[in-house]
Amino acid sequence: MNCLIVDDEPLAIKVIESHLKEFKDLKLVGKCRSAIQAIEVLDKEQVDLIFLDIEMPKLDGFSFLRSLRNPPMVVVTTAHRDFALEGFELDVVDYLLKPISLERMMQAIMKAKRAQNEKDTPLNVPQLVQPEFSSYIFVRSDRENVKVELQSILYVESLKNHVKIVTPTETYITLVSIGKMEDKLPRDIFLRVHRSYLVNLHRIENYSNTYIVIKRKSIPLGNIYKEKVLEFLERKQI
Repeated sequence: MNCLIVDDEPLAIKVIESHLKEFKDLKLVGKCRSAIQAIEVLDKEQVDLIFLDIEMPKLDGFSFLRSLRNPPMVVVTTAHRDFALEGFELDVVDYLLKPISLERMMQAIMKAKRAQNEKDTPLNVPQLVQPEFSSYIFVRSDRENVKVELQSILYVESLKNHVKIVTPTETYITLVSIGKMEDKLPRDIFLRVHRSYLVNLHRIENYSNTYIVIKRKSIPLGNIYKEKVLEFLERKQI
């Protein structure tokens, strides 16, 4: 995994670089003091993971991240907690508060490796509903098992250990992980577009490089899913 450090503080760069040396399967391909320098490195090097500071001169970290067409995975490194929500919305892998311990760095790297493995798994979009899937599911909600037609589902949103299943008329919250929910839904209809979202492909109304819209709900495209999602959607263009 090729890594890039983007931080305007020399001491912070030194600490991150020191931690990275503990991981033999990681290669540091660049150390940048600004986002502008980072753009130059990205033009020349294959980068899988960026350790990105937020407060930097001229171009801050999040503005830099938004400017990238297909950004690598990102671990935010900052001295401030205030940016955590915005980082989540941009689908960063992890959010590290300075000073960064080796243990906390290891946790972030493990998250990045899991995300990379998921990204490298081929996106399977068969033409017909797979035979093990039915046209409906039963959802445990409010102490009842409710029948939900798959075609009526607009999207599924992760709520930690629960998911929210949204239809045009009802919303169901049930105790199941989004990963298990993904396994129960046919992949010719439902597509993972973000760590926290599964969407019904037939319900997408419009999309851009960073989000899709379903019934006025703007759903972000996660960095590790974006390329394959856009590739699929662009095949539907005329």
